[in-house]
Amino acid sequence: MQRLTLRTPRGMMRRMLGRLARRPQEALLLAALDGVLLVGAVLLAHWLRFNPADRAVHLARLAEHPGLSLVGLVGLWVVATAAELYQSPPLLPGERALRVAFAALAWGVVLVLATYLVPEWKFGRGLLLATTASWGLGAFALRSALDHHRQQREKPPAWLVGEGEELGPLLHLGQNPACPWRLLPVSPQALEKPEGTEEPAVVFVVDPRRLPGLVGLHFAGVPVVPAWELWALVEGRLPVDLLAPETFLYQREFVGIHWEVFNRTTRVVDVVVAALLLVLASPLLLLAGLGSWLLQGTPVFYRQVRLGQFGRPFVLWKLRTMHRRAELNGPEFCREDDPRVTPLGRLLRRLRVDELPQLYNGLVGDMSLVGPRPERPEFVRQLAEQIPYYSFRLAVPPGLTGWAQVNMPYARTVEEHRRKLEYDLYFIRERSLSLYLMVLLRTVSAALFGVRR
Repeated sequence: MQRLTLRTPRGMMRRMLGRLARRPQEALLLAALDGVLLVGAVLLAHWLRFNPADRAVHLARLAEHPGLSLVGLVGLWVVATAAELYQSPPLLPGERALRVAFAALAWGVVLVLATYLVPEWKFGRGLLLATTASWGLGAFALRSALDHHRQQREKPPAWLVGEGEELGPLLHLGQNPACPWRLLPVSPQALEKPEGTEEPAVVFVVDPRRLPGLVGLHFAGVPVVPAWELWALVEGRLPVDLLAPETFLYQREFVGIHWEVFNRTTRVVDVVVAALLLVLASPLLLLAGLGSWLLQGTPVFYRQVRLGQFGRPFVLWKLRTMHRRAELNGPEFCREDDPRVTPLGRLLRRLRVDELPQLYNGLVGDMSLVGPRPERPEFVRQLAEQIPYYSFRLAVPPGLTGWAQVNMPYARTVEEHRRKLEYDLYFIRERSLSLYLMVLLRTVSAALFGVRR
């Protein structure tokens, strides 16, 4: 093999295997720029609203309360994250405008609540309107400019080592705007003399058995990794057809399911957040229950046996969304436009309100806030026979929401359940507190805007 002179920049390996939900570079840059835009919007609002003498007085008053500035900056990051303004791939212009508008409006609500709870903090309605409008326009323009820059920037090349049809799905994945490389197919037989092929920044190998032949390339400064890591980086899932059983034993992240400190920490977080959400959501839950009783009759709640961590059964609580005789012929998967779902139930499902009673399951320890969605024993047995590694999703506590739920709609077919498992396996591998927070915030986005396919 010819000697490669390309040197991999420091951190390339870490960035390449960086976790999708926690890729720091672009998300941190956008968050910092949003903060700068917010400061600029506040100054612009003061310049528009007041004459020079009054402007200095109001700015001095604002500087006396740094807590308000902190709440404003942190609140902006939270609502922008919930609106998925820091996620890849880039949004379409219409969708971006809608999400920026939502973030600006939600930030205004956060600031109104903050000034109501702390009377010493002052921020007038005129200032608030001018600030939110200025930030929204600036945020939209910023993201449009960054999208244009991405389209103009040439991506570094990456080799995709494989043969024939096995390269097709991966080459198609390379067309995703979130893919940071130009994927160049390279035959294993041509590795000795890949004439005319650009030197790569990274090499992806479809068949891990070919990895030993690329050791020299790896130690020459070009990372060589299995191709499933490309799926993990670009789409946040691990394709089960490419995974070997030993993958789950040799990867450090999968060993983390036995990390007691992390498991106990997440349990504390689950109890605290579930209790808080149950209190905050009680008016909505009461309203939804009353509507269900008036329009659908009793029972309002629906109890069902599901499988929890390590296959332990438990009783899951939901608001009833189907007709009472929906399962007269036995359990079956929910279909698209399922006639068994009531009109009110369709709305409750769309907004995820029917899942709120499961906060009780989180309090008592049956579930976590975030994790693979629990399935019925009948479905688990059926799917485990058809999908490799399906039972592996039982290694962690099930969740009220999950990485699969915020990345794809309801699974109705075996193939969709396979795809759902791929997201669940990624979540199990990458489980962390930051990913917990990301999923919770994206659940808000999915409830408001729907899941992007």
